[in-house]
Amino acid sequence: MKSNMSRGCWFLVGMLISTSGFAEEYDFEIGLAFNRTTFDGSQLITTPGGTIFSSSNTDMDELGVFGSWYFAGLSDDIGPRARAAFVDRASSVGVGYSHLEQTISLFRSNDDPSFPVPPIDSVFDTDGDSLAVQIRYVDRDSGWFGNAGLLESNNMPFGPNGSIDDSSDATGWNLGVGKYLFETTALSLDVSEVDGDGGLDTSVYALTFIHLGNFGERWQYAIDVAYSRLDLDRSVDLDNWGATFALYPTRDFEFGINVEDVSADGRTFVDLDTTAIEGFASWFVTPNVQLSARYRVDDVSFFPDVTIGGAPTVSDADQDSFGISATVRF
Repeated sequence: MKSNMSRGCWFLVGMLISTSGFAEEYDFEIGLAFNRTTFDGSQLITTPGGTIFSSSNTDMDELGVFGSWYFAGLSDDIGPRARAAFVDRASSVGVGYSHLEQTISLFRSNDDPSFPVPPIDSVFDTDGDSLAVQIRYVDRDSGWFGNAGLLESNNMPFGPNGSIDDSSDATGWNLGVGKYLFETTALSLDVSEVDGDGGLDTSVYALTFIHLGNFGERWQYAIDVAYSRLDLDRSVDLDNWGATFALYPTRDFEFGINVEDVSADGRTFVDLDTTAIEGFASWFVTPNVQLSARYRVDDVSFFPDVTIGGAPTVSDADQDSFGISATVRF
């Protein structure tokens, strides 16, 4: 009896594996992702009577679940499976939830008594949750598409001198419109806004270009170029340029590189310049199961030309992150 049951279980597993190999039409997609980010920043202020040294170290772990319903169907018949939604011009409703935990270490020393800056040596733990809903509709015949989304987040930030503030809420929305210029080439424009507690509002305007083409007889490639302008509470403007190049030696495998540059021209004392490089890869171990990994390094330069009370500053910050995810279509 037990032997028959075991053979029956293996038969069912074999059927699932074999039938998944022929599946090309999907209605749903679910996934699980984990991301870890480490930030290290320091600032040295040289004063007439000594130095003031500050450092900040943050470790962030984020666990997220997400899912999509392709209400008009999704086909991976043509092109890379990782780009199936783009190639098939699929319409969808997506939902994502993530939980973030942070450990923040703050340190500051001051050996100049003429500068009234107190020392700090503290460690804090904070956490937060976010929920996002996104809908995308594509008219497959004309190539026009639109998207809209809502975001709700709650977190416990740290305030001045490392104090922990009460939990804060933020809500956001986005609207976008775009068009397929050619079969696998599209251009889109998006507008989004996030309203936070205390009147901290952020507006983002983004323009994105996507092209998927052939490289030789078997390989394919994809190019994503994006520019966004972020207005942070009417006090800081950030320009973000990003370019992604991906290669597909087969329909099941993807690898590539992403480069971003962020610069701020603050109407306050903020002056920021960040360059990021990210490598990524994904593999469909079966036609409907995808495993992905990425690694990113950010080189951050901030406050490079600022003086505090006549004292010059030297600042440096680095951030690295990695992420893994698994996605299933059915």
